[in-house]
Amino acid sequence: MAAALLAAAAGYLAVGELSHAWAHGRGLPPGRRNRAGDAVGRREAIIVLGYPSRPNGSPHPLQHWRARIAARSISPSASATTIICTGAAIDSERSEAAVLADLLCELGVPPELIVLEERARSTWQNMEFAALLVADAEVIKVASNSLHAWRARRFLRRQDLELARRLAAADDYRFGEYWWLKTPLAIYEAVGQWREWRYPRLPDASPPRWLNGYRPPPTGRVRRPGRNAPSGPDHG
Repeated sequence: MAAALLAAAAGYLAVGELSHAWAHGRGLPPGRRNRAGDAVGRREAIIVLGYPSRPNGSPHPLQHWRARIAARSISPSASATTIICTGAAIDSERSEAAVLADLLCELGVPPELIVLEERARSTWQNMEFAALLVADAEVIKVASNSLHAWRARRFLRRQDLELARRLAAADDYRFGEYWWLKTPLAIYEAVGQWREWRYPRLPDASPPRWLNGYRPPPTGRVRRPGRNAPSGPDHG
């Protein structure tokens, strides 16, 4: 009995590790899986995908994880780096983007590198709206857990093929990191893919940009947002 339970637990954990290791680097142009050399002498942009904070306003572990991935994905040899924190405010006074920006600053990322995108309410919109801010980037990385980042890269390919050609791998997979989240996330992504296949709703998940008075968000860099900064969701 003990051996069976141990085998079941090992299998459960293996699903998370293997699925994330498999997804890392998928959906990238040929030759773009070498993190070290992708951004040498180039302008890079890192899109950090949002996630809701806890009900009490404290950062969720997924937000911590995504901020860590973004921070360690910065290439020291890039000619310039911009980090786009994306996510609106749903059930919180502060946007997901603002919370991510705080976490990045706590990790030592200079605040002048950070740009907030605070309109997105889904992973599709994370990429759609962030794309407006990375047009000048020569290298684009997506910071989230590997399976979620792969989904976001697929979305960008459907939204803007030219930008998708600039995608490069973020440092999004490390064995054993946040191991307790990986299998639930793998199940979530598998169910989400099935639902999208069975009941397709994209790319019409967000309205055309010319509706509802939409205007691209400001592109200026921002300092670390204050605790009372207005806000932003996922989405995923």
